Amino acid sequence: MDNLRELVQFMQPNQRLDLKSVATANVLCLTGSDEGKAAIVECEDIIAALIRLTCDENLSVAKDAVLSLINLTAEEFGAVKVLETSKNVQDRPLIQIAVKHITDENSEFADAWAMVLCNMSRIERLVNDMLDEMEKDENIFFKLGKSFSKLNYNKKNSKLHYLGPLFCNLTQSSRGRELFCNSRYDLFDKVLPFICYPESVVRRGGIIGVVKNICFDPVYHTLILTDKEDVLHSILNPLCGPEEFTEEENEQLPIELQYLPEDKTREVDPDLRKMLLESLLQLCATKRYRELLRSKGVYYILREYHKWEAKVGKDNECLLACENVVDILIKKEEEIGLDNYKEVAVPNDVAEKFVKDDSEYLKNLI
Repeated sequence: MDNLRELVQFMQPNQRLDLKSVATANVLCLTGSDEGKAAIVECEDIIAALIRLTCDENLSVAKDAVLSLINLTAEEFGAVKVLETSKNVQDRPLIQIAVKHITDENSEFADAWAMVLCNMSRIERLVNDMLDEMEKDENIFFKLGKSFSKLNYNKKNSKLHYLGPLFCNLTQSSRGRELFCNSRYDLFDKVLPFICYPESVVRRGGIIGVVKNICFDPVYHTLILTDKEDVLHSILNPLCGPEEFTEEENEQLPIELQYLPEDKTREVDPDLRKMLLESLLQLCATKRYRELLRSKGVYYILREYHKWEAKVGKDNECLLACENVVDILIKKEEEIGLDNYKEVAVPNDVAEKFVKDDSEYLKNLI
């Protein structure tokens, strides 16, 4: 630890470049191991020095500092410590520096900073603190939406795919969901098209996570299913294949999902397919929206999807998730006998039995 603390003197912005460069490179190497990260987290002065050096005029030093922060924030204890320490480095506000790089189309470190924020925001209890910092600039969410939604926004080849999971993490909180659904920023509308983005599972998965988080909040079901009808067909599109439907069935489907091309493919990642199906299940919570989903032909899409999953996808958890939605949609409301599933209190012993039954069912599938 004493040897580590000795490095701090060489990691000052006004230090000689050669000393500063070697010291920062050594710290970066240390962050590559669990033992090294644990030692650095115990030394707040090192973290503070790293934060300051991310703004160093020497790009090599700045790069090593940012990469060190990526490694440190990869673990919860490191993410918590970095955010705590950043509050004491008032001359270098970490969150604002990160957003400035991400939204600067000429920044060479935009992707690295997106990963730092993504790592920190995975810790749910840090999200509100991060939002506090981000909201100090009222234009931040306009800028983030623009930098994410415009492909090739960054001129230095940063792809900004990690903004997808960052957005997903922010919507873990009710405050984050409110920001995304606020018509002032139009963030939800800007990110939604990337739910089918084929070039990056990171970007695609992040946006599917945003949709899932918002669907899990009943406050936004009206927005999703009536005010913004494109959300429903965006959820369904990755579950659709090239199958043909009867004329009567087609008439019920959202127009965007009618007569899809012969080369239409489904989401290849089973975890993402499951998230989409879980989103649909949440939208089945109330009678009003169950009836709406039936009227949109959701059952027909899931019927064909289930056939494909059983033969091609072969993921048991996806099959079960699909069947959970179908089981609700094929029932008449008289059979269901309640308006809102979310208002039903399930005793612990019954909940445990459901989990056990699902586990046994999965074993006996494909």
